[in-house]
Amino acid sequence: MTLRQASSFEDEGQLVNLDIGRVRWRDLLSFNSIEQHIILDNTLCHPRQTEPVMASVRILMPLISSPRRLFVARADHRLLGYALFREGALDQRWVVESVGAAMGIYAAGPVWEELLKHGVIAAGLEGVKRLYAGIPATSPVRTAARRTGFVPYASEVVHVAEKATRRPAGREIARPQRPADLWAVHQLYTSVVPKQVQYAEALTSQCWDVPRKRQLGGYGCQAWLVEEGHQIVAYARVDSRPDAHLLSVLARPDRRVVAEDLLATVMSRLAVESPRPVYCHLRGYQAELSHLLEDAGFQPEGSRDLHVKYTTSPSRVPAVESVVFTADVKEPSVHRVPTFLQGPPADPSSDTVGG
Repeated sequence: MTLRQASSFEDEGQLVNLDIGRVRWRDLLSFNSIEQHIILDNTLCHPRQTEPVMASVRILMPLISSPRRLFVARADHRLLGYALFREGALDQRWVVESVGAAMGIYAAGPVWEELLKHGVIAAGLEGVKRLYAGIPATSPVRTAARRTGFVPYASEVVHVAEKATRRPAGREIARPQRPADLWAVHQLYTSVVPKQVQYAEALTSQCWDVPRKRQLGGYGCQAWLVEEGHQIVAYARVDSRPDAHLLSVLARPDRRVVAEDLLATVMSRLAVESPRPVYCHLRGYQAELSHLLEDAGFQPEGSRDLHVKYTTSPSRVPAVESVVFTADVKEPSVHRVPTFLQGPPADPSSDTVGG
């Protein structure tokens, strides 16, 4: 492929044999030459897990299963870049976690483009149907992702609160989620989220399941909801890790007022835990909830576009089969006119009338 020198934008670039493959033990020391690291999934994963050396060790360690795939680009015995993917919590999907490039050698865009293409092919070979990436509008990765086939399907603004604080006591209308609520929560999702987003995310009711056992080490998941007339009108979910909480909120368009009481309940519950930042990714179709987040102590930190890439699905080749039709062989008909013009058949026992 053709790579352009990073220090020059006038020439057309030179032809470089770019070798792309999975990370190897010999690549660990070469990661020191990577100066540019871009984390695309920064609020959904621990920063240490997206660090390329740490991720490589976990991937290469024998007898240890890792949900991550790390691909690197090499040329002229140098490491030019990497792309880190993670298996999603749901089956048959990958998420682009981070990318990196060595500065001052070649332009990073073409290197990232080839790495993403390689990742898409590898995902398809493993049966993955969709790949996702959350990319800020000003990120240099945006162009490479678009050229690879990633298309945006939603936008969101990232809000962050330094820590959860107890809110004034309001109406206690929220209750914890129960196992029997999965289908009702999914019905709320289908009524709030636009159809094109539902098609891109392809979620099922099982994705709203909350583990009953509290995980150790600061990890965990909690969910609360507001129910009216046997229907869920508002829902909040918190996924926790040692250094942050991630808050997700859904509220029916005609019942946004209950979201304030729901949010007060959630923040009060989180306030009794160890202090840590709380992130909330507010989608564009729920932008009217932003003032409720600001009243709860959140501040907008940035925005990004959510992208999806569909892998090539296998198509069935129609099988051509020869079908043998058996035809009954009959005596050729003497008469060529319809039978109703021939009259009734003659009785062989009757005498012929002669003239």
